[in-house]
Amino acid sequence: MKSPQTETEQMGTAAVDLFASGMGAFILIAMVFMVLFAASPQQEVIDTPKAEALSCPEPVSVECPEIPACPDCPPQLECPVAPECEACPPVPECETCPPVPELACPESPPCPSAEPVSCPATVPCPICSEPTPTVVQECPEVEPLQCPEPVITNTILPDTDLVFIIDATGSMFQEIESLKRELHLVVDVLERMMPSVAVSVIPFYDRYQRPPIRHFPLRRLTGKPEAMRDIQRFLRSISMSDAKGPNPDIPEAILTALNAAVRDNFREDVTDRTIIIITDAYAYEEEMERSYQVARSFAATTGQKISTVHVRQNPVSEKYLQQLAEAGKGEFVPDSGSILANVLLSVIDADEIDSSAP
Repeated sequence: MKSPQTETEQMGTAAVDLFASGMGAFILIAMVFMVLFAASPQQEVIDTPKAEALSCPEPVSVECPEIPACPDCPPQLECPVAPECEACPPVPECETCPPVPELACPESPPCPSAEPVSCPATVPCPICSEPTPTVVQECPEVEPLQCPEPVITNTILPDTDLVFIIDATGSMFQEIESLKRELHLVVDVLERMMPSVAVSVIPFYDRYQRPPIRHFPLRRLTGKPEAMRDIQRFLRSISMSDAKGPNPDIPEAILTALNAAVRDNFREDVTDRTIIIITDAYAYEEEMERSYQVARSFAATTGQKISTVHVRQNPVSEKYLQQLAEAGKGEFVPDSGSILANVLLSVIDADEIDSSAP
């Protein structure tokens, strides 16, 4: 039988052997890993760029607005104390005036012979301080009067043939436009003064232009609406560019137009014939005397005359047109700015009106 000490020694020897065996195995494994590590390629180290540093903006100081100071309050007003009122005397009672009915006066008719009726004026009441109307009598009724309308009879002038000789050059633009607008009014007024009226229009230009004149032959307009439309269409066609050629001087082709007018197709049963020349110019010097002779020859027949309308202030044209109207036993009319007024003054004279009066 072994001793206990012998067993202990055996166990210690075994432990030492076991530890030594383990240490040897660890060393062996470590050496194997060192050989493998030395034989394997080393991994490259990649340098990464450094991130740029961000710079924060500098803080901006904010100035706060100044707080306005409150205005001083205005001083309070001290109202004076009203003195005590003494006892007021009693107001005497006012007697009431009797009511007055309102009376409406009838309106007077707008007639020169009717006298308007007025109600009596109000007077203050003797009792009350307020003015109060007194009792008035009822206004009498006014019988309406029938005022006759003014009527222009057809007995002032007989049937008339009317020839317009009008300057159609550039300086007469306004007058031509007025004739275009107002001819229907002129005819309407003349028809109130005579049984019938016939009209002819002759625009004229310069003798160096072609054509020197145009001509709308005489046509009766009374009761002929189609004739009025035709003459208005002719008037609308008048233009300063109708005649071609130069117009280098002031004289115009008045004699040519006058010769065409005296030969117009006048009505055989009408004896009153008037030629009206509307211009701001005059005839050529070598044609003036001939135009006077034509006017005198035309006016030699009873009921026929030549009147002139002077449009602008020109001493030469004014003298010529005055002498032409005198030779034609007509009227010299300074332009009044109205075609209607110029025509009436050219057609009617005081002797004819006086002779037609009852």
